[in-house]
Amino acid sequence: MSMGGAATPFPGKHWFWGDGMRTGFIWDIDGVVLDSPHEMAWRETARKPPWNVKSLSTEFYFRYVASKPRLEGADNILRLKGVYERLGAKTEEEKRRILIRFSTEKNEMIRELIRRGEFRLFRDAVLLLLRAKRSGVPQASASASKNAKDMLVRVDRGRILREIGDDLGVVSEHQTLYDVFDVDACGLDLGGKEEIQRYAAEKLREKFPSLKCFVVFEDSPSGVEAAKSLGFFVVGVYRIGSVEELRKAGADIVTGDLEQLSVTSIISEVEKQRVHA
Repeated sequence: MSMGGAATPFPGKHWFWGDGMRTGFIWDIDGVVLDSPHEMAWRETARKPPWNVKSLSTEFYFRYVASKPRLEGADNILRLKGVYERLGAKTEEEKRRILIRFSTEKNEMIRELIRRGEFRLFRDAVLLLLRAKRSGVPQASASASKNAKDMLVRVDRGRILREIGDDLGVVSEHQTLYDVFDVDACGLDLGGKEEIQRYAAEKLREKFPSLKCFVVFEDSPSGVEAAKSLGFFVVGVYRIGSVEELRKAGADIVTGDLEQLSVTSIISEVEKQRVHA
């Protein structure tokens, strides 16, 4: 992946020391940088025949579907909305066939929505990502979502300029948000969050051998716990759920607005932690 623009030093405490680059950033994508259209995909799929679920509220989605494994969320919709019963599924085998078909249709729907660009950019995260790029901080994308890369490559410079207002000079005309990262660790079948984060760190260190520390940006308690188990510094990004859950999971910083943080302040906190370790 390309490096984008040239690194620009920033004032204050530098990450660029005598022994080279010391801190790398690892970003969860779906829920932190981009907002994938999962809720819309579930709702649009459920509305179609033979499912005929006329109402799938945001409250229902967050309670029974969001952040759950795909089949568990799908089963909650089919069970709680009476779809199994309506379709006459009595045995576990019959329910399983319906569940797989429903989940497959949802996957096809979300791919179509992503192809149409119907997903949101989190402005605060994109700005911090671009600022870190401009400062020369090595960065990896690390998401369990198999849709993460597909979304990143569809955010071209034009969309960044329209929705963010500035690309800070790090995205060229023919590049996308995907090119801002030095390592891609999205959608890999490695077993879980911890394995994906470890892989991202290893690949960053291969490209930048002097890296000593990693900052992980995560919006889920499980992702925070995985990063802390690896000894990484974690910024818990509050989007949905509970701030307290991110704190309990061990996040070193919790914020609902990444614009409150700077590259300098984050790396300064990492260095303080290293000094007192």
